[in-house]
Amino acid sequence: MVETLHDDIVKSTHSLYASLPAHGKPVVRSNGIPEWTILASISIVDPSGRVIPMSLGTGVKCLPYTKLSEFGDTLHDCHAEILARRGFVRWLLRQSHLYTRHQVGDTAIAIAREEEEVYVELARGKFRLKEGLQIWLYISTLPCGDASTLYTSAHQKSEEASQWHEADNNPSAKPGQEGVSRGRSGYTSISTLRTKPGRPDSIPSISMSCSDKIASWSVLGVQGGLLANIFDPVYLHGIIVGGVDTPSDMDEGSWHAMIKKEMERSVWGRLGNISDLLPGPYILHRPAIHLSSIPFEHSKTVMMATLPSEIPEPSPSPLSISHLPFMPPKNPKKGPKPEIIADGGVLGHPWKQGVTIKEKGRSRICKLVLLGQYESVITEVNEITNGQFTTEEKTYFERKHPTGSDYQLAKTILRGVPGKGTSIKGLEQFDDILSTGIAKHEEFDPHEMSRDLDIPLPPFKGWLVAGRQFESFTASGSLRRNE
Repeated sequence: MVETLHDDIVKSTHSLYASLPAHGKPVVRSNGIPEWTILASISIVDPSGRVIPMSLGTGVKCLPYTKLSEFGDTLHDCHAEILARRGFVRWLLRQSHLYTRHQVGDTAIAIAREEEEVYVELARGKFRLKEGLQIWLYISTLPCGDASTLYTSAHQKSEEASQWHEADNNPSAKPGQEGVSRGRSGYTSISTLRTKPGRPDSIPSISMSCSDKIASWSVLGVQGGLLANIFDPVYLHGIIVGGVDTPSDMDEGSWHAMIKKEMERSVWGRLGNISDLLPGPYILHRPAIHLSSIPFEHSKTVMMATLPSEIPEPSPSPLSISHLPFMPPKNPKKGPKPEIIADGGVLGHPWKQGVTIKEKGRSRICKLVLLGQYESVITEVNEITNGQFTTEEKTYFERKHPTGSDYQLAKTILRGVPGKGTSIKGLEQFDDILSTGIAKHEEFDPHEMSRDLDIPLPPFKGWLVAGRQFESFTASGSLRRNE
């Protein structure tokens, strides 16, 4: 069998995962029940076809809304693909740093560049990836939410399906008027915004599903709102999904074709009505979708296949891993170390109400740390661009929402405008959440665009937003919520 680029990406990710220490990976519990997890990576593929995983994540957990930190020091969503994306943002910041240091002749960085190649360039005041560089996302299973509804309905056990039938008949669990479903509620409904987690007996969160977040990257890019100030949009070239088991009554070829079509619909097909409205350089990007038959050693399917009949099904691992192989190691002889994440922080430093996590307990990909890295980069960019960016202290929210932001305009067209509205059914107890609704015409036109737009309903109307309250921290860790 001829190996493909897709196989290379999957195998390189699995190899990197296998090289990590056992600590943080799924274990067999004392009662004999094994754990499972999901693996994801974002890799670059250079023009020669070389595959380099830049960010790896594992995990299936997210924090409930009640544990959101105002200081930006915790990771709210620790699903594997979200950790991989946040790690990739850290790589983009590292690349920006390498570029600027080289431009000013930093000899220490010049030495480091012998082992660490620079893949970005600065053009018209913003960074962009060099020509010919591809960015690929790999996930060991279908992303939670909309993309996996067909798969879920085909593989749902009768007892699990009955839980959701009961939830669907419970008014407090039905999708609200804002178009959001909690977890798998109404799991046969497609193109629906969903929150995590999927189980009906789990504590609710306001974190949107991985399907919804990945779809938003098809419009906004994986660089995010903070880095949109210094980067052109960075789009995924392709997405590879593993773990797509074929139902016993289906032909594998037909089933894979159906799943691929579902992924395409979920990731970009449901956003087609806004493709002509987006402000440049933002577009509706359509990443290629590929399925992989290479099994992941700690997937739920693999673990179940190895279980004796008397052992209950495996349980999800409570831990997550974030590994950034590009990070300069503290000990060069040992190489970069992965972070083990629990309860939003580095293992051993759990979240506590109203208290900032100590620096050694913060993940290097949490908002607070990323803001500090970002401000260091714009200071360096100013050295080579005659002071392009203001370096006065600003909050994370202020950095993400500069005046005249094309990124924020594109996000408004995608999601609508956050605001108070009808409570989301099943989440009524969370009084501070915002959900996006239809925007007024002038909110689509901050740059005094001359054309008269026929604004459609935002396809992601109802997206839940924590809001300014949870992004009013500065890089120093202080809050400026009331200013």
